[in-house]
Amino acid sequence: MYWKKLKVLGAGSYGTVSLAAQEDGSFTFVAVKSAEVKDSFSLSMEGGILDALKGSPYVVQCFGEDVSVENGKHTYNLLLEYAVGGTLHDLINIYSKSKEMVEESEVAYYAFQLLTGISHVHRKGFIHCDLKPSNILVFPTVDHEYGSIVDVRLKLADFGLSLKTVENETHTYWDRGSKKCRHHRGTLLYASPESIARGIHGKAVDIWALGCIVVEMITGRRLWSCYESVEDLDFKIVHEEPVIPSNVSNICKDFLAKCFEKDHNWRWTADMLLNHQFIKSATSGKYHPEDHGMISNKVIINPFSHCESWVSKRHLFSTCFHLPSIDNFRSRYAIFPAENAQCRITEAANYSLPLC
Repeated sequence: MYWKKLKVLGAGSYGTVSLAAQEDGSFTFVAVKSAEVKDSFSLSMEGGILDALKGSPYVVQCFGEDVSVENGKHTYNLLLEYAVGGTLHDLINIYSKSKEMVEESEVAYYAFQLLTGISHVHRKGFIHCDLKPSNILVFPTVDHEYGSIVDVRLKLADFGLSLKTVENETHTYWDRGSKKCRHHRGTLLYASPESIARGIHGKAVDIWALGCIVVEMITGRRLWSCYESVEDLDFKIVHEEPVIPSNVSNICKDFLAKCFEKDHNWRWTADMLLNHQFIKSATSGKYHPEDHGMISNKVIINPFSHCESWVSKRHLFSTCFHLPSIDNFRSRYAIFPAENAQCRITEAANYSLPLC
């Protein structure tokens, strides 16, 4: 069964993201993250990370990979579940344009979901390093009888900048020897003080970013919305205290204070924050996690294989059909676990599919 890319949803340094569907006209949609094979190192590594993170309902599901010849170019495709609700950035913008803010109890519910996802990522030995609203996907659950949204699931996505934690080391240092002296990893507006000042990237950087996201959900504006230059923003993050919104409860203020602890050694972990009263009060009332699970903890069937959680395919999206032999293809693009991603992408970079 062949698939067709319908339209481009977004683009970045990694390549493009497209909406795709089966060519038989069925209503099964997926998101496809693509790059030319020669430029697909980062994308393939992200696939390995997502394979290692599978099993959490709060991390985007990756179905596998494909290599196709598209318009004469050898293209590596990462096959992902499609988020019909867009991103958390889109959701915040909808509220802002309507001049309404997300209710505090709903913010706490979303924070519960994000923390559960972050906790899973950290337990698996990874640090996201680029958490922000545009890297969080929105999956609404619709009651088709009444035509209303009854639940919203948030999922962490875009692990292209993620780091693997080092055993017996609390923190990861990144680019400390770079001639460019670039210490932080990810988007500066969500970067933590220690990542900017000392190049430290431990699990605590994800918690600082979570605090920035919570403030943005509450106010509709980024935490650091007033700065004159990148250098000025660097200085503010390292030396100034984040402004916690005044129109929230004391419990919420305390939660944010735990996220914005300047000393990363004292910043609360994801598991600690899941037990904070701000989270517990929201998930014990209207938004009960067990009820939430009953609504949207569904097993997602891999649309590319009903019996495998990860697939390696060939030519799902090819625009021509001069194909290599199956054995030749599979020897180079077999299923690869996350720990073998480096070896696999090295092979991929040296292999070319025949052009038409």
